[in-house]
Amino acid sequence: MKANRDNQRAAEPGSKSVELVRWSNTARPGTDFLTRMVAIDALLAPYGIIYGTGSWIEAHLVSRLGYLKGIPNLVGCGITEKEIIDLCQRAQGQILTVFSTSIAKDQGHALCKQLKTLSNKPLICCVIDDTNHQSINQKIDCDAIVIASSFGSGAMHAALVAISEGRTYLDPMLTTKLTTNQIIKLKPREQQVLEQLAQGLSNKEIGSVLNISAVTVRDYVQSLCRKFAALNRTDVVFKATCSGYLP
Repeated sequence: MKANRDNQRAAEPGSKSVELVRWSNTARPGTDFLTRMVAIDALLAPYGIIYGTGSWIEAHLVSRLGYLKGIPNLVGCGITEKEIIDLCQRAQGQILTVFSTSIAKDQGHALCKQLKTLSNKPLICCVIDDTNHQSINQKIDCDAIVIASSFGSGAMHAALVAISEGRTYLDPMLTTKLTTNQIIKLKPREQQVLEQLAQGLSNKEIGSVLNISAVTVRDYVQSLCRKFAALNRTDVVFKATCSGYLP
């Protein structure tokens, strides 16, 4: 009973012992978790951190965490590609940009390309929210790719170690998913049409290049849309590029 009364007194408003009582009433983080967090903090220390997400609430929470105590070297958070680019351009020293694929409709592919053109090129870690999105694979041009659902398994720590050693990192869970996905089989003519689509040619122009009718090209384009589950010809090119069918 005395312990209960002490806990009640400690939990009163204004008490400095509230946090201790919370820990006593819930499971403390495991030793492995705390050890990993210390290791991750050490791996993040050399960089200025820029975080990107498509969620305003998530960006706000990360900013608050960084401001209060969690990420002392947090440069800033952005919810658009432009904001991330602006933060990187203003930042000094070695930058690590961590962004969620929710940052843009193309899952951050264009953002990676823009970041690679900056004079102070940041290291890039992509956090994948939705592994069912067909456009996601190794074609994302960044230094590390981690699946959000892998957090807590040590994947982020492994990614940061790889980055610190100058290596790239691909989440093993994603590798498994990629190898188990059904391979899209293209006919030789479909591949040819696809390559011409990537050049931005119209059906008539493609037909002229391949010596087939525009109607036949249209049929091939429709077939490609079905195979890549694409909305239109632009989406076909994007998904084909991400899946390795185009350079």
